[in-house]
Amino acid sequence: HKIDMKKLLTLMIVGLIGFTFSQCTQPKEQDNTTAEFREEMREDREQLAENLRDLRDDIDRKLDKISRDIEDASEDAKEELMETKEDLTGQRSELEKTIDDVEDATEETWEDIREGARTTFDDIKSEVQKLANKIDPSTNQSS
Repeated sequence: HKIDMKKLLTLMIVGLIGFTFSQCTQPKEQDNTTAEFREEMREDREQLAENLRDLRDDIDRKLDKISRDIEDASEDAKEELMETKEDLTGQRSELEKTIDDVEDATEETWEDIREGARTTFDDIKSEVQKLANKIDPSTNQSS
């Protein structure tokens, strides 16, 4: 019985060491994956936020131009410019909210926020181009 107990005790110790070792290495692998995800998320967030801010700046330039054009426009043209300005202002507000959402996203919410922000970016960019073409057809660009 002594030999069997030694074997049993040895097997238990080896098993315990193996189990302990495997538990020690798993979190490191998980930490690496988490660190990689966080880095990718940070890079995606920065790029997406930059694209959204660039689009917001484009809207701001268009709003400034419309404000200047309103002063010299005929009454009919003023009405159309005011409608376009109102539409652009609404698009800008939606864009601001999206920028805030992107900047405030957590690891848990990032996938949904990213997809929503990309859709918002594409939709607003398209709408801004349509509005720009409406008031100045020479701005028609394929993008």
